[in-house]
Amino acid sequence: MREITKEQFVSAIRTLLVHANYFLPEDFLQAIKTAIETEVNLVAKDVLLKILNNAEISSITKLPLCQDTGIPQFFVDIGKDVCLNFDINATVQNITAEVYENEKLRCSCVVDPLKRTGKLHFGSVYIQCLNKDELDRRCKISVLIRGGGSENTSVFTNFLPTTNKEEIITYITETIIKLLPYTCPPVIVGIGVGGVIEESMILAKKSLLRTIGIRNKDLFYAEIEKQIKDAVNNSGIGPLGLGGKTSVLDVFIEAAPTHIATLPVSIVLQCHSYRKHTVVL
Repeated sequence: MREITKEQFVSAIRTLLVHANYFLPEDFLQAIKTAIETEVNLVAKDVLLKILNNAEISSITKLPLCQDTGIPQFFVDIGKDVCLNFDINATVQNITAEVYENEKLRCSCVVDPLKRTGKLHFGSVYIQCLNKDELDRRCKISVLIRGGGSENTSVFTNFLPTTNKEEIITYITETIIKLLPYTCPPVIVGIGVGGVIEESMILAKKSLLRTIGIRNKDLFYAEIEKQIKDAVNNSGIGPLGLGGKTSVLDVFIEAAPTHIATLPVSIVLQCHSYRKHTVVL
């Protein structure tokens, strides 16, 4: 059994939060550069160039990529031969508050959701114990920082199990196109299919950690990813809704076993402030 100390874990969380708030991931930057080359709409091309410029300024000045510094969402995957002998959730909350205070990042959360009272720095934590040979003695921690715009364009629905693939694809495509003007395109789309209700949403969010351009290993879902991406980009909405063919940079689908009487599907849109980062201990 390999023990990961609290100090190692705290250092990893600190690294994740600082890096994600100031540096866009390389796969996203490359996708934007490719889109600039292929985009024919001049306004859209200018918006894409400004996204790159914003990213460069943020990385140099350590000003946040977006004024909405969001809610950090942590995915902690623990190998079966790894021991973390401390309160993971409490540790994440403490270090999140510390980093956000020290870095002067906006306090975007309220304590009570209906009363809208009390401000705090908060992070959601999802822990999964794995039984995979490559991670048996390791712990993988990923963060996905999502602002209010991205969270507000998240949708869940339960289809009848008899619903065919074409109907589901049509629903997903139409929903994305409807929601695009309310977020900041170009977006990355995460889709969770199956599981139980809450699991489908976690699947959708966790899919956003995948590298842009990497398709689902199942060719059935890989083809659906491509089909949805092409359909949304043909909508003409474009960057920031100003027109063009770059509305979506990628679509990721993750699936899980589900009950025979249900078919949960979750959709999440991630704005162009694509704040994700992963550390392996």
